[in-house]
Amino acid sequence: MELFDFTFIELTEDYKFGNFNCGEDDITNFLFEDSKNYQREKMANTYLFIDDNNDIVAYFCISNDCLIDKGEEKGFTNQIFNRFHRKIKLPNSKRIRQYPAIKVGRLGVDEKYHRTGISYQLMDFIKGFSLRDHKPACRLLLLDALNKPRQISYYANNGFTFLLDDSDTNNKNRIMYFDFLHLA
Repeated sequence: MELFDFTFIELTEDYKFGNFNCGEDDITNFLFEDSKNYQREKMANTYLFIDDNNDIVAYFCISNDCLIDKGEEKGFTNQIFNRFHRKIKLPNSKRIRQYPAIKVGRLGVDEKYHRTGISYQLMDFIKGFSLRDHKPACRLLLLDALNKPRQISYYANNGFTFLLDDSDTNNKNRIMYFDFLHLA
């Protein structure tokens, strides 16, 4: 089974939701309760893969973002930002404190499709979609990963790296990034 066996659509105001449950209440509930509001208010765009019965196979929402050095009170010490600059191999003369990014706000795959490879195909799709369809320059794909072993492993296997290394290991979410130059 391939992700492209399903229909890809952008969420619209009049869309009638089909069945969906990814097993994480926050992710499932966002789709049904908040996604249209976020879309209407231009805070995040939601995209769906649906089957022939209008059931949702997978979804994601994205928005524009910026990785900003928020200072030490947010865990962004000079040491962390210097390490980040080295990881993305940015010359000293080009280093800045704000990096254009796209944020994956939510991402979910229905439980029927867990362990089928659909989630990895979805992440590959999001990377390509973000680069191809977002016209402004963008270096990073950011997300706040749910701090659970399965989710962390999934993002790490998709090339995402922790921004803060170990300082956020006890938080509900962990900031991770993917450098789009890895696709070049």
